[in-house]
Amino acid sequence: MVALVLFGTAAPASAGELRATVRNVKPEQGRVMVGVFDTADGFRKDRRLVGQMLVPAAAEVTAVFTDLPAGRYVVAVYQDLNGNESLDRSILGMPTEPYGFSRDAVARFGPPAFEEMALELGAAPVATVITLTP
Repeated sequence: MVALVLFGTAAPASAGELRATVRNVKPEQGRVMVGVFDTADGFRKDRRLVGQMLVPAAAEVTAVFTDLPAGRYVVAVYQDLNGNESLDRSILGMPTEPYGFSRDAVARFGPPAFEEMALELGAAPVATVITLTP
């Protein structure tokens, strides 16, 4: 069973549904933090549109966001292994906790570009798979 806690607020009502399946999760080792961003600037400044905290009981969890207006979205995820509600980083700025992005975009010398991660949401549901780094 996966417990969900919403820690953001949804945008004005619409028909759009965004489903993010997160794989390679470490079960029962910390919450999975899922953030949805609607602009590149919001992503860079860590200003998410909506988010969820998932408590994983298995190696795969799914976050579902409903009533999103049509547009482009990015999903960023990390597993908070130590419970401090922050993505920990090394002295060089590299993440030390598992993380991933929509469309399984790969981080090289920093996060991927917004366009590499972006999902186009309309009236039909959209799904993405995110595989956390080891």
